Amino acid sequence: MKSSHLKKMTAAILSSALVLASSTPAWAFYNTPESKKGICSSHVDMVYDIQQLGCKQVTFQFNASFLKDEQQMRAFDAMIDRFDAADLTITMGVMNDFQAGDPICPTLTPTANLYQYNTLTPEGIVRTQQVAEQLASRYRDRVSNWVIGNEINNTVWNYLGAVDTNTYVKAYADGFRIFYNAIKAQNPDARVFIPFDYNWTQQGDTTMPSKTLLELLNTYLSDTDYGIAWHPYPEGLLNPDFLNASPHATESPNSPIINMKNLHVLTDYMQQGPMLSPSGAVRHLILSEEGFNSASAGGEAAQAVAIQQAWQLAQANPYVEAFLLSRLVDAPAELAQGYAFGLYNCDGVSEIPTTRKLAWNTYQMCQ
Repeated sequence: MKSSHLKKMTAAILSSALVLASSTPAWAFYNTPESKKGICSSHVDMVYDIQQLGCKQVTFQFNASFLKDEQQMRAFDAMIDRFDAADLTITMGVMNDFQAGDPICPTLTPTANLYQYNTLTPEGIVRTQQVAEQLASRYRDRVSNWVIGNEINNTVWNYLGAVDTNTYVKAYADGFRIFYNAIKAQNPDARVFIPFDYNWTQQGDTTMPSKTLLELLNTYLSDTDYGIAWHPYPEGLLNPDFLNASPHATESPNSPIINMKNLHVLTDYMQQGPMLSPSGAVRHLILSEEGFNSASAGGEAAQAVAIQQAWQLAQANPYVEAFLLSRLVDAPAELAQGYAFGLYNCDGVSEIPTTRKLAWNTYQMCQ
């Protein structure tokens, strides 16, 4: 493709307020859940178990590279069909994993866990557009919530390269708008979310303050109905007792972190005039990933107590639309780091469930 033609395509993609829909009429679909209760799972054979828990929502990760593997896509189709048939409100996290030689990735070599969609080059923008349109069209009548990327304030999970903060934020905003427009063109009622970890004003080697990024993003995306997908893990992740072991989760509007202990700090902030949606409403908020560790000193009992406490806080906050526990089954890769977030133990080699934990029963009773 000639560079001049590519540049024209790039300008058209980024400047349009709406991406034109295909010849297929747009749906107007949102599966309003009966409850905030949800779980993260890709276990197509455990749908009945998810229903037994009383979950009305489910979330999972989708990697952009899967679109190149038709067998993988058929497996996702089958899983999503099962979730949809069970009347679960579906949230898809659309991640950009490393794809060698693909301009959608901002680096030529593996550097991080996940990557920001590359909107710094014309070729990357075109590929991002292609992925967005393929997914939006394929799942327009089943996926209600779309989360674009993962913990975008953490470069381990949203790597772009050595760029300044404004370039980083603008690049994400461009990618988000591409997905937002493609999704809304297929289904105007779908909701599209920006994901953050719990670092509110705290900064680390790989983390930027979510508050800073959110304020900058709002200057680029305030005309859209973007939502927030928050990850309110206990501080440090290992100790599930977030109420007593989260010293940096304070009552200050500038709290270093925001987790379940002080979640109202986030929802108070989002009620401010400049942060409201174009219609004047408080923006949609889902808690799309939070886990409580059963491998801590307190074991399964401490995990169960933390889940019950977190659920009660989520239920009491009127701005929370989904409470999505991190895992149905422990993940071996996380177990190796000391994290056992699942409601099931696994065999330690794969995510094959073995025994239910105490927290399974606790979460089932959460109403």
